[in-house]
Amino acid sequence: MILINDIEVIQIPVRNSKEPFCNLKEINGRIKVDSSMSQIASKSEYFCYVRETIAIKLLEAALLLPEGINFYIKEAYRPLQQQIDSFNSVLEYNRKNLKELTEHEIYLETCKYVAPPELAPHPTGAAIDITLISDKGIESDMGTKFNETPGETDNATYLHAENIPKEARENRFILSRALSRMGFVNYEPEWWHWSIGDRYWALLKNKEAAKYGVVDENWIKHNICGNTGWK
Repeated sequence: MILINDIEVIQIPVRNSKEPFCNLKEINGRIKVDSSMSQIASKSEYFCYVRETIAIKLLEAALLLPEGINFYIKEAYRPLQQQIDSFNSVLEYNRKNLKELTEHEIYLETCKYVAPPELAPHPTGAAIDITLISDKGIESDMGTKFNETPGETDNATYLHAENIPKEARENRFILSRALSRMGFVNYEPEWWHWSIGDRYWALLKNKEAAKYGVVDENWIKHNICGNTGWK
């Protein structure tokens, strides 16, 4: 398994495409958004925005889902400062609770759960945190809660973990099959994290460079795609 802070990931250059962002609330009824934001730290109004390519590919993937099952977006774009705060928060938590590990080992454990700011795909608009939800509004059993850590779940957050119920494994397969067929890659320690166009994606897809660099919220405000009518 390649971690997001692997030297091969760090060495991937970024072309920094100026591709606009799309609001996932406006794409299609098969893509639903958790507007409560109750499970994420970010309070950005653009939390459910992604680059246009990701929105298109996500819609194509949604059409591959079984009838009555939809995508459920927890978070997409995340401001860089929020990424910095989240990484430092988990790092400090691990320092207090994993005292048997060296500082380098603690850093690696932190990277399994939250990407270091300089490599994070969420601030680029390339990543989505996603699960499944029924037409009746019931979230599918995915084996662990969204945003749980590998450490507190005996590594059950890993996409291909075996220590989860059969139904959860089947639901992960449904999620994975649809997204993978459209070119998304998963970050293995987090079954919910998928991306296109970031450095991690570029390495796994043998691309010469990542497509997207970090952008701030003000840039998004002036670069929103016209996706009216996609529904």
